[in-house]
Amino acid sequence: MEFAFFLFVNPTSGGNRAGVYLQLDAETIKFNLNQKPINVFFTSLHQKDQVEMNLRRIKEFQQRNVQVRVIVCGGDGTVMWVVDEMHKHSVDFKNCPIGIIPFGTGNDFSRVLGWGGDTDGDLGACLRNFKQQISQWLNAKIHDFDLWEINICVDMQTGSFKRIKKQGDLYQKEVLQKDKDVLKQLDKRMSNYFSIGVDARIGYGFDKKRTQSACCNKCVYFCEGLKKMCLKNPTTNQVISGMQILKEQNVTVEQINNIPTDILFKTKGANTREDQQPLNESKFILSGDPITLLCLNIQSYSGGAGAIWDNCRGKVAVKEGTQKLQDKFVPQDFGDGKIEFVGFNSMIGMANERFIHGNAVRIAQGEGPFLISFKKNVSPYFQIDGEYFQAVNPTFALLKKSSIRIKVLMKTQN
Repeated sequence: MEFAFFLFVNPTSGGNRAGVYLQLDAETIKFNLNQKPINVFFTSLHQKDQVEMNLRRIKEFQQRNVQVRVIVCGGDGTVMWVVDEMHKHSVDFKNCPIGIIPFGTGNDFSRVLGWGGDTDGDLGACLRNFKQQISQWLNAKIHDFDLWEINICVDMQTGSFKRIKKQGDLYQKEVLQKDKDVLKQLDKRMSNYFSIGVDARIGYGFDKKRTQSACCNKCVYFCEGLKKMCLKNPTTNQVISGMQILKEQNVTVEQINNIPTDILFKTKGANTREDQQPLNESKFILSGDPITLLCLNIQSYSGGAGAIWDNCRGKVAVKEGTQKLQDKFVPQDFGDGKIEFVGFNSMIGMANERFIHGNAVRIAQGEGPFLISFKKNVSPYFQIDGEYFQAVNPTFALLKKSSIRIKVLMKTQN
């Protein structure tokens, strides 16, 4: 059986360390490993022609029934970059499992697949270490992995989206635009997690001071967290009106007002938006006052806070009237078609989660689509897979399953 490994390298990941896989002075290498013919193709994601050429090769190999594996050399954001390119070129995801060599800052995608949170990038003498990696990919377990789509809309007159963008040597705020007009709807695909709250505010501040060193970036992030602890941060009750689950799949933003829903929770305080009045009549109330609403597709968050959902078993944050709901949720699995929502009631609890488990509270679990409604005149921070934004006067966020479902390589113990 013949195998073809396509390495898509983001050379700037990990403080430019990922570029070591492009320094072999060869676009292709061939050898036998464990009596299997192996073809390895190296692709720089910064070279558009090279990317397109190797995506065409993948499709050709698939037609010949060659066992194709795509390996991403980079961080979590690079994974979705490669997935988007594969989708654009109509690559068959069912026969093309994806693995990763982690070079990012958080590397949560890599952690849940068993490949760890970092790599030294040492290929070894005569590529010995690299061949060991290939051997591990050959023995890896193939697992389904869900992807999700997020559509966030802001007020058509006063709304906007902001992010931090590098301009020369400086990082500055940028108002997102589309066709030279202010962007009113942000559409993103998600693999790991999505959140609204103080964690995204910390990340937004971190983006202003991001460095080329993964180690320095962790220090910068820590300092931003300490700084935000000294500030007054808007909470979920102040920003979000509530959350509903739509009773039909494959809905669009234009259709949501015509689709029946079940209300999962409303927050405390009156909702002044006329189109969201049914939330005020609901008996399901979010208890406490979370500083962050966190939506998790995987069991790793923010660079290694693991199994948040499973560790807060029995802690349900939604009440029906005065009665707290029973915990009838199931364990988390990134390939089961469900997604999980949790909250943190304090910054200390959120920071301690990686050391002392069980600080979160369970809010919801399901297949969606989910509709999150916002209160008037708010400007919350949010993040999608570690990409940070601020929304000015948002109206709602729609979270639904992506039409794309990928397969991934999970490291086996042997």
